[in-house]
Amino acid sequence: MMTLYEITKKYGEGQGEEMMWKTVKIVSDAIESSMNEHTKVRLMRKVYATMSDGHYTEELAKADIAGMYYTDVNGNVHKAPYWDDETLKSVYDAHKDEIPEYNLWDFAVTMNMLASDNWCMLKKWFPGYDENEMTGKVLEMSIAWLNDEDWPTKTKIWDYLSAR
Repeated sequence: MMTLYEITKKYGEGQGEEMMWKTVKIVSDAIESSMNEHTKVRLMRKVYATMSDGHYTEELAKADIAGMYYTDVNGNVHKAPYWDDETLKSVYDAHKDEIPEYNLWDFAVTMNMLASDNWCMLKKWFPGYDENEMTGKVLEMSIAWLNDEDWPTKTKIWDYLSAR
């Protein structure tokens, strides 16, 4: 018995774009109907990364950021986003030359992820810092994290969050 790929290649080749899209729809519906949500999201992220440049769009960034949070020492939950779009754009514009391979939305996800994962530790290390100074620390961490020289691609934040 041939695989789906072999059938598609043998009978679809030369049939035109419309036929290929019909085939993709059939396969997509069949695959997605048998997947749990986590597996479906992972597959969609892989397909997106293959068909694009592996960097965040606004829509995908906001979806990932919406799931980030941390719990402070008093048990209060703080949900992302921790900065509004205008603030992040301003900070990104001021520092984009330091992270030239990454776009605004890669940066926004990185800032929120690192704040979510490290805010409590940073508050312990820098107890007298105000919000602006704390943002400065998260900014420094974000630039360093994105410029990690031993990461094999310039799509680190996309790769990192797609591995979940």
